[in-house]
Amino acid sequence: MTTDTEPPSPESGHETTDGRFVYQATSAQPPSEAVISAIAARSNADDLTAVADELEPLYGAIDPAALDSLFDSSGSLDRSDGVVTFSYAGYRVTVDATGRVELTPLSS
Repeated sequence: MTTDTEPPSPESGHETTDGRFVYQATSAQPPSEAVISAIAARSNADDLTAVADELEPLYGAIDPAALDSLFDSSGSLDRSDGVVTFSYAGYRVTVDATGRVELTPLSS
């Protein structure tokens, strides 16, 4: 059983006791892709493309290139810290520099 304090395995996720879904991206996965992957994992969907086609474009909520560049470690600046939160596809999405994506359902 996974607890809130244990990191989920790469490319998987788990539901927390307070209703959030936590997904851990792989180190090679850009944050913009991790957001879509988290929603697909939350939906228990195997086909990432089908999930992406059903969602509104991510750029309607946040610039995907800007999101990716915030946590890009290939440059000379240390980007090991930071968190971005935005609303997308019925969730409050929180992405951090470790590749962790948290999905919290928005209240109706």
